[in-house]
Amino acid sequence: MQLIQGEGFKLRLVREAGYLHARVYDGTDSLQVSSAYWALLGQACREAGIDRLLVEEELHESVDMAEIEQVIRVMVEAGMAGIRLAFVELLDDLPGNEYGEILCREHGIHGRTFTDVALARNWLLYGD
Repeated sequence: MQLIQGEGFKLRLVREAGYLHARVYDGTDSLQVSSAYWALLGQACREAGIDRLLVEEELHESVDMAEIEQVIRVMVEAGMAGIRLAFVELLDDLPGNEYGEILCREHGIHGRTFTDVALARNWLLYGD
């Protein structure tokens, strides 16, 4: 397990069988926070040679809808287009995350949004 203290958030990384499990917590989401943690996640996946990532986000607030596309660009720059991504929203910003899922697909990122960790893990490992 690796624990990273980011500026405005904490990031816990655990290498599981077949994927990297990340939990982002203890902060308030913003364009800056999301950009920072996606950059860290891209770096962690590259360093570990991982192509499957499960992210649990437990941050207060949300990135503004108008800024979601900027976050997706950061994700692409971080290498997420080569990663199968299961994103679990723990604090209910489902509309913003569903929009983000659509934008991810448009930018070549194979990802889905969930509200349940077990369902996300099953899709990540066995889904379509």
